[in-house]
Amino acid sequence: MPKSRPPLAIEVLDLLNLARLTMGMADIQPLLWLFEHRGRLILGSLLSIPYWRGGLPIFAYTQVSEDVRGACYVAYTGIEREEVILTRSTDSSRYAYGPIIEVESPPEPFIEALSTRQPLRPKPIPARVRGLSSLLRALVTLSNEVASPPIWHYEAGARKHILGLLTPLYDYYDADALPVFLYVEVEDRPGPFIRYLALDGEEMVEYSSNMSTPKYLYGRVVTVKQMPFLKSSANQLSVYR
Repeated sequence: MPKSRPPLAIEVLDLLNLARLTMGMADIQPLLWLFEHRGRLILGSLLSIPYWRGGLPIFAYTQVSEDVRGACYVAYTGIEREEVILTRSTDSSRYAYGPIIEVESPPEPFIEALSTRQPLRPKPIPARVRGLSSLLRALVTLSNEVASPPIWHYEAGARKHILGLLTPLYDYYDADALPVFLYVEVEDRPGPFIRYLALDGEEMVEYSSNMSTPKYLYGRVVTVKQMPFLKSSANQLSVYR
């Protein structure tokens, strides 16, 4: 049997950010893996995005409390009021549900990803954009009724927040997709969603605490503890070399 390559491990801020990432779109039900690793209780989910040749598997995870062991599902909603709860049933249509699978022996690629934390190579192509509007216009082209990529958020320093969108440009020479990381720097901490509307000759971009108004396109902001696509330093943000 061929050796399995580990996914890219990305630690998100908390359970709410994990739910927003994995259950923020309709008709998508993630499988949530629960296991112990080096004294920490880990809850995570595997997803994949088009990247160079093939796909980039990402294991997005967060550390959780022992309370998660008593639950069967993570329930999430971003409508009216964003909320995440632990539950043993799926009887409310208000929520999207992610089943929790507790494993005593986690898949070896997950353990390797968490243990080695290798930097992402090869890297996406960085492109700094001018303002949130450009970032949201790119999101429009990547979204449909059931799927939309996340906007990754990282706090790079005091009043320095990075918001980025991994954008695949398909059929680039012999690559399946040329990954371009579009990003912008802002001073204020973003909200959990960015809503966008272009109507009657005007463009509107603003932070939102929920996804209650259907006329907008909503970008899901997912806060991570490390930015895997860019390297931060005290004075600048640059690509890994």
